Amino acid sequence: AKNGGGLWVVWLTAAMFGSVLTLASFMKLTHAVFLGQSSAELKTPTGKGEGKFYLWLPSAVLAGLCILFGVFAYRIPWKNFILPSIEGEVAFSGMWNPSLATILILIGAGVGFLIFLAGAATKVKETEIFAGGEDIKNFPQMRESGTGFYNTIKEIAFFRMIYKMAERKMFDIYEVGKGLTFGCNRVLAYLHNGVLPTYLAWCLLGMIILFYILFR
Repeated sequence: AKNGGGLWVVWLTAAMFGSVLTLASFMKLTHAVFLGQSSAELKTPTGKGEGKFYLWLPSAVLAGLCILFGVFAYRIPWKNFILPSIEGEVAFSGMWNPSLATILILIGAGVGFLIFLAGAATKVKETEIFAGGEDIKNFPQMRESGTGFYNTIKEIAFFRMIYKMAERKMFDIYEVGKGLTFGCNRVLAYLHNGVLPTYLAWCLLGMIILFYILFR
């Protein structure tokens, strides 16, 4: 509150709102990946192996840079790129040790792999997907789509109004700009109607405005 003044409430609200939206997006992703049921119309891919190297190489390079900059955060990006561009001294609040965090992540991944091996050694029971106690295969109407998580938000009066405005493309910059452009064109087309007295009237009005600006 000392550095941010009274605006800390705004920053806190924005951070919480962003966290909720992030949670909603990942709920949709999790549902679509793990909780859905494949459509019978979709064909099973028959390709085997990875694609050509120039398709996965950019992603591999970016992933490697993310790991490198994350593990050696202070030694490489901070010391060589960020700190030289900052004037004055920089003080850190709190404690963060990327090496220790990396070791803990590797330990967690190793423990998870051991648990996976232990589970793979035992026989796993397979059953149909259930949703709300109903078999999705026999009752497909029980399957909730990934976008169904947002239906509750759409029922709120304030957000329902925003959704309706979005459906009318009122927040689309292209549509709004197109409407303003064509609206100006219609006004100009109405003014330039080819009638000589109208042109003379506009010329006279322009001269009056010009004289008023120059000689006031």
